[in-house]
Amino acid sequence: MFDFAAAPVAVRSDIQRGFRREWDRLSMAGTWWTGRERVDIARAARRARFGGEDSPSSLPTAAIEAAGIVSARPASIRRSTVETMADAIGYPRYVEIVGVTSRMAAVDSFHVGIGAPLETLPDPEPGEPSRAEEPLARPGAGWVPMVGGASITQALSIVDAESVAQEDMHGPLYLTYEGMAEFDYVGGLSRAQMELVAARTSAINECFY
Repeated sequence: MFDFAAAPVAVRSDIQRGFRREWDRLSMAGTWWTGRERVDIARAARRARFGGEDSPSSLPTAAIEAAGIVSARPASIRRSTVETMADAIGYPRYVEIVGVTSRMAAVDSFHVGIGAPLETLPDPEPGEPSRAEEPLARPGAGWVPMVGGASITQALSIVDAESVAQEDMHGPLYLTYEGMAEFDYVGGLSRAQMELVAARTSAINECFY
């Protein structure tokens, strides 16, 4: 799994380990979706972005639509889009879809970027979602309830496990949350070079943040 020996460029071991952890998380029951449903969310995301995947059978229509929009058409999302999805499946389930799908997009984009084939989706593990409520999450300036103020680091905080997973992926692919304060950081690219690439990528993806 995530063997990049034949890749045209060297891949750091921390990225490989991060991807393997993500595939383990993907296969297991989350907070609101089972392991099978989480893998089907990933399948729906890939189908919307790349085509070729069968339509998942374990998910409600709203979940398939949410995975497809987040994966392939994120610039089209508006507050009304989120409210429509939340009316159908609830904010926590929608946020878990956002977490799974956005990390899938990061993993798949990495593979496409280095010219490697997409990793096969994992087999789902048995188990039931924890359905753990986040009592401190409140509506605010963001489009979903959050713990604390509206920010990227708090965007998934209504589902704590997704917030933790986001931070875990953030480090290998960009910077740790603590490392973001190090403006003189150099890791292959300088911090200024990293931010230039990030800004250009955001512009291409029509990110309004």
